[in-house]
Amino acid sequence: MKFLVLLSAALAVASSTMNTVSAEIESVNGITLPARSRHPLSEQRRSAMMEEFYRQNPNEKRTSSHHSRRGSRKACKAKTSKAQQSSNPPKNQNTDKPKVSSSHKNPTSSSSSSSSSNQSSGKTTEGKSDSSSSSSSTSISIGKGLFGLTSNNCGSSGATESLPNGQQWFLNCGIDQGGWKPPTVKLDQLKIADPDEAVKGAFKPCKDLVWAFKQASQTHNVPATVLMSFAMQESTCRPWVTGGNGEQGLMQITQDKCGGAPNGDCKDVYFNVNAGAKYFKQQLDANNGNVLLALGQYNGWYEGLTVSKATQPARQGNCHAQQNLDYLFQLLNGWFLGKEAYSMGKYQNVRC
Repeated sequence: MKFLVLLSAALAVASSTMNTVSAEIESVNGITLPARSRHPLSEQRRSAMMEEFYRQNPNEKRTSSHHSRRGSRKACKAKTSKAQQSSNPPKNQNTDKPKVSSSHKNPTSSSSSSSSSNQSSGKTTEGKSDSSSSSSSTSISIGKGLFGLTSNNCGSSGATESLPNGQQWFLNCGIDQGGWKPPTVKLDQLKIADPDEAVKGAFKPCKDLVWAFKQASQTHNVPATVLMSFAMQESTCRPWVTGGNGEQGLMQITQDKCGGAPNGDCKDVYFNVNAGAKYFKQQLDANNGNVLLALGQYNGWYEGLTVSKATQPARQGNCHAQQNLDYLFQLLNGWFLGKEAYSMGKYQNVRC
């Protein structure tokens, strides 16, 4: 009799354990959502994946099951393996299509109802977003370029149909003489490509990760294409990359800004993109909306920077520590327009 009582108790414990495990993983509309965790990014990842799915599949009926009560779950242990220490991908990594964990996948990549069309160094404190809002729209206003813009110090922008966001000498104003003194340009004046169109061309490496850029775009009110431009310029949208000076992941954020990364992984796709977006928005606000100053500071530029100062590290044997003197031109008239930009610009000083 005592044996039967013990057996019954054991079966009850096993049943409870199975229910707890099954609660960790959910399937909604054929999408396998990542397991819930106590980390604050968990719900934002799940919401971002679902919103991207509904945006690409507008005829699908929305369900609230992905907001259901969290199952009990122990906190994940931190990873013990060291981060990749070079720009080379891990073994078996497909360099044409960055591999990400199940918690980062674009839901449409595993859904049988995927749409046939392709979709489109910073502080790490997480900003909060409204997970119920659609990732397909933002309050961002995009301009038509710098046509007709004139600066007292730098003259005319020289914008043309092929270079709508200004000539390089305008963007780099003063850098060849007494020091960089950029004209005032606002983000909403710039011509910027639609992210869903951009991933069909030069931004193909970002295609499977576009959901993360759109979510960060909503959180920080920065166009998704601008954020993808940083990723293309800095890492060719490869999440595993470590820079020449230890910069991390897609957005190449510096090690000192990796605090709070999930499981200590600064290259985590959502964390990394969000951290880069937050840093850029902080710089934009700190510079009264002057996008040239904010963009330049992402690459270590500062007012008064000269060609000699930017290239000094190369003369000291550390080419990777230089500021890229073509950075603004490549971003504004290349990536922002959805065009490959690595070969653009007259300096090419960081081809190490």
